[in-house]
Amino acid sequence: MQRKYAFLERISPGPINFLFIFTVAAPKGRPEEIMEKTTENQVYAGARLLAESGAVREAGRLLGHAVFVEGLVVEGNHIGRTLGYPTANLRLAGHEQIIPAQGVYVGMVKVGGHWYESMVNIGIRPTLDLEHVTIEAHLFDFNEDIYGEPISIHFLDRIRDEMRFPSLGALKDQLQKDRSESLQRLRAFNLQPKAAEEIIFLKKEGN
Repeated sequence: MQRKYAFLERISPGPINFLFIFTVAAPKGRPEEIMEKTTENQVYAGARLLAESGAVREAGRLLGHAVFVEGLVVEGNHIGRTLGYPTANLRLAGHEQIIPAQGVYVGMVKVGGHWYESMVNIGIRPTLDLEHVTIEAHLFDFNEDIYGEPISIHFLDRIRDEMRFPSLGALKDQLQKDRSESLQRLRAFNLQPKAAEEIIFLKKEGN
């Protein structure tokens, strides 16, 4: 069964009205139609709605760069490290940011002037019976202490919804699958951002 959601907005007057309609096919939550008409000053609003539905790839193509969040790394509960997947837990910076829907994503993280491939979870981690939404990234081939360091997390594509697993062992098995899927998608993106760059540039929608 498919659920369809249509969003229609006119944000400001002008020669071209802001119009977008997209449908979401459960459970993937991927829009089939993105933008029909837009003006430059309305792109951010459209990208926000796309990202908040989980469609970070489409939002990035609309913006011309990956959706990202930034803040400081704070200490978590260390469950990820216990499972062999240590994570950098993000405390968001105070300014307004686009926060994607809860779920698991493939992305890249910039910390200490370097870029690292990663997979990212946004959610309450239901297997652990936690309640507060967190943003945490597992950086591939990385094992440094970065508590208190500023980082930015850049979302490239959505892998799956957040799920409850019957045991930590089952969660670990899924994390292995998520890692494999993330690496496969990263190879397809074939991105090599430069150290001096603060965002990940993507081919813009319509170009």
